[in-house]
Amino acid sequence: MEMCEEVFGLDVAKEDLKKVYRIGNRGPEVRPLLIRLSSGMLKNHVMETSFKLCKSEKFRHVISHDMTKQEREQCKQLVVEAKDRESREGSGEYIYRVRGQPGAMKIVKLKRRI
Repeated sequence: MEMCEEVFGLDVAKEDLKKVYRIGNRGPEVRPLLIRLSSGMLKNHVMETSFKLCKSEKFRHVISHDMTKQEREQCKQLVVEAKDRESREGSGEYIYRVRGQPGAMKIVKLKRRI
């Protein structure tokens, strides 16, 4: 909760944290922490602003999406297809990006900002 407040600028209550637990066996090394949030919007905000972690002295660690191996493969294939579509786009007026929740991702066509 402290990290969300200081790094991400989010006011997170205890009710917003559905599940928090350590992954792996106990030992001398630091174990990763898995956090399940109550809403997808909250998770998306954390993921979008995760770049701020590298600037933080206190909370310097890696953060990642919770995707299965199959979902990661699907995402990689969609990214390759989106890049292919963008390279075939002759006018350069549109860009293609992969959007959506893990498992239900799709390629969307966006107008390029100038």
